[in-house]
Amino acid sequence: MPLSNYALDTFVSQEMSKLTACTPQSLECDFPERGHWLNQFVLRRIFHNHVSEERAALAFILVRRAEAALDEWELACNAATQEVRRPSGYFKVLRHLESCIAALWQGLEFGRSATGSRLFEKGDGSEYERLNWLYNVGRHFDPQALPSGDLHRLWITNDGLHTREHSGTFSELRNMLKFLAGMADKIAGSSSKAG
Repeated sequence: MPLSNYALDTFVSQEMSKLTACTPQSLECDFPERGHWLNQFVLRRIFHNHVSEERAALAFILVRRAEAALDEWELACNAATQEVRRPSGYFKVLRHLESCIAALWQGLEFGRSATGSRLFEKGDGSEYERLNWLYNVGRHFDPQALPSGDLHRLWITNDGLHTREHSGTFSELRNMLKFLAGMADKIAGSSSKAG
């Protein structure tokens, strides 16, 4: 039996009654070799020594985080095609998106620290600053300190993930995933991209 809008918002997640379509777009076709990245990377290291010993650990972590982020994104996309207005479907999508954000942010942060660049300037409101916010508040919060009526720190809307302060759209998350995955694809030497 479907729950009423009141029951959804009060007993499942804030603003859930407004959720009519949760449609993150798959990246499966963009990175068909992602399941082979680590194998390809190891073989290229063995036979071509394309990454120096000093950079190997960083290369590994970038490829691993990119693969994890894409795997979680695809799981979220698949789960979103099911009944997302049911509690179990909603929380499956949310769990995969939270895991995706964690792997995505960690991968971007490792890349940033290796290059000495900055992903955002504090207060710039960029998609990278908001991703950092979503990552941090999803990990560090006191459930007992949530505002009245809030059951979760992060929640899903039609266009992405939200908190009371910031949001990240599915489109923005997808673009950042493509950026990180592009780095991993180059490191691995994927046959689909590296020729």
